[in-house]
Amino acid sequence: MKKIINLTKTFFLNSSREFAVPFWTIIFPTLFFILFVSIFENIGTSENLDLKVGIYYEEPLQGVIKTTFDDVFSPSESNHIPFQVEEYDSFEKGLQNLKNSEINVFVVFPENFNLLNLKFLIETIEVPDIKVYYTNDSASMYAKDIFEIFLDEMNIMMYTRGEEVKLTVNEEIIGIKQSEPYRYRDFLFPAIILMSVLTVAVFNMPIYFSYYVEKGVFKRLNSTPIKGNEYFFSFLLSHLILLLLSLIVLYVEAYLFDVNPDIYKPEFIAYSGFSILVILSVGLLLSSLYKNMGSAEAISQVIYQATIFLSGFYFEVTNTPWFIRWYVYFNPVTYLLDGMRKLMTGNVLVPVNIIVPVIWMVASILIFSMSYKGMVYHEK
Repeated sequence: MKKIINLTKTFFLNSSREFAVPFWTIIFPTLFFILFVSIFENIGTSENLDLKVGIYYEEPLQGVIKTTFDDVFSPSESNHIPFQVEEYDSFEKGLQNLKNSEINVFVVFPENFNLLNLKFLIETIEVPDIKVYYTNDSASMYAKDIFEIFLDEMNIMMYTRGEEVKLTVNEEIIGIKQSEPYRYRDFLFPAIILMSVLTVAVFNMPIYFSYYVEKGVFKRLNSTPIKGNEYFFSFLLSHLILLLLSLIVLYVEAYLFDVNPDIYKPEFIAYSGFSILVILSVGLLLSSLYKNMGSAEAISQVIYQATIFLSGFYFEVTNTPWFIRWYVYFNPVTYLLDGMRKLMTGNVLVPVNIIVPVIWMVASILIFSMSYKGMVYHEK
């Protein structure tokens, strides 16, 4: 046990001294998450959406209220209204269209709302609130916020006409109840975890192994008290410690960015640990295939980039052309990433999220065990 602890400490300190190892394993995924969330989470905001607001009048607007409303919401070039206004003659139809996402917000001007015209003269008159219905969809919430900004403009216009009557709004959210909308940061976070693991499995481990093969390290182990299994266990343990540090940093970042709290659930953490074991097993398999550092660096780069872009890290990849889609379904990371996202959204894992990665893990360990002697044989 003492030999394993000392070996693990040696491996860990040796890899930590090289700036590239902690940078690509810990620092780069952290910076990458910040950069991509800052850029891509804003795509699809109100400036890029085709927003629609449905309006239903329980009785037609009249007087100053109608004039003010027409001035603010008329589709003129000077108003720059960022949404389309559609009138409904039925409350039920408008509400149903909102539920079907055919409109983003449904606004109801209630009966007796025209009493607001008299409130200019008689302050004690009670005027019913405008009712704004929306869903927990991001576009719907954007549209609701923007519509209320234009209502504030109506208040300003009435105030400039010498009146101090304020429109009041009653909001109501409808539709499927969810704690939080699914945001890009939630979509990206599992991918960033696996990016850190892939860096270790596809780059660090194979390059170190190929270096040891070139230097004849494995043959020299035969003349030392260190057993092969102790050596490999310590080597893997040192990289697991590095990954643990990376995960701690990423979880701190997730807390600061308010990522979906489901990432703290035991099932998500357990499946993340399972994913790490699978990918590290594949890393052992890759390590046994390289005979020198040159091939390790070149091929690892190709595998890393193909895995990153064809596993759904940044966007959906199931609609890619058939001649590259095979890699999407062949790649175990596709199923691991899908499983992590299922757990984040409260869905249940399907068998393929377990079976395919287990097949890869078992096959990788078996192939590495059988090819180890051949790897040592090719040492210089």
